[in-house]
Amino acid sequence: MIPPTTTQQYALAYAPKPFAAISFLSSCYMIYYLVFKEPEKLQRLYHRLVLAMNVALLPPSFAFFWGSWAMPRGTPHKIGAVGTVDTCTAQGFILWMFTMTVPIYYGSLVVQAFLGVKNNFKEEKYGFIEKWVHATAYIVPCAITAVFAVTENFNPNGSVCWAGKAPRGCETDPYVDCQRGQDIGKLETIVGLFVISLYLFFPPSVVIAMCLWIKKSEKKILRSSGLQAVRESARKEMMHSIAKQISMYLVSFWSIFVLTMIATGYEFVTNKHLWNLTILGNIVNSTQGLVLAVVYFILQRIGRVKHIAISPSSR
Repeated sequence: MIPPTTTQQYALAYAPKPFAAISFLSSCYMIYYLVFKEPEKLQRLYHRLVLAMNVALLPPSFAFFWGSWAMPRGTPHKIGAVGTVDTCTAQGFILWMFTMTVPIYYGSLVVQAFLGVKNNFKEEKYGFIEKWVHATAYIVPCAITAVFAVTENFNPNGSVCWAGKAPRGCETDPYVDCQRGQDIGKLETIVGLFVISLYLFFPPSVVIAMCLWIKKSEKKILRSSGLQAVRESARKEMMHSIAKQISMYLVSFWSIFVLTMIATGYEFVTNKHLWNLTILGNIVNSTQGLVLAVVYFILQRIGRVKHIAISPSSR
């Protein structure tokens, strides 16, 4: 694998840092806004999940700002590497764990919107999912990530420490011996499929289910009359609005990771690396907190204007 040029090495090391700092501050402001400025919003499950997701975005934003500083001193082709094996493992643990935690919360926003509409936003009927969302978001990723950590599978990769053996690409190069990283069998494949499902399949499947439900409600409207028809029509309008809003969350979420996924897929197929695309992808990845904050406040504004939001009130 051709290493990055000196210019690319500097970009890998330092380009994501300002965006990661902005993302970190954005998440801090979201936490302040919901906990201290508008605490009444936390009466709704939707806002509590948004708060939890912003808390989960703080560690990866910090890890992206940490960047190559966490890599062991003397790591080849890594400018700014002043850390140790332990700091690299810690950074990889943070990033790998919250790579799973954050999309679980994104998916939970979609699920709670669907259940909210289905149950007329009576949270006593679906609020039980909250504890399971939090448990799943932390216990499952932590357990999986711990296996990677104890088997020495967090090593320098791109601009941060990530899952993989060292030196990078050694597992596919018969002429290079792997110095770190034990074989963990099919776990890597299972985890990869789990992450892909979190990012690509689970949230849109709920959106599709909601769209099908909207189609079903349209037929119900045609069979209704009088006051019942008015109610069903209002319900349909709310469902359309919610479907658009959760789609906005999904589009913003996918836009953050699409460049990195393309670069990773290209490397997997060709065993070559698109360093410029990786640099751009790392910059975009490090903006998660900022993107979520922008989307949240846009949807709040839409909710106030139209009196329709993901939750039954703009609060």
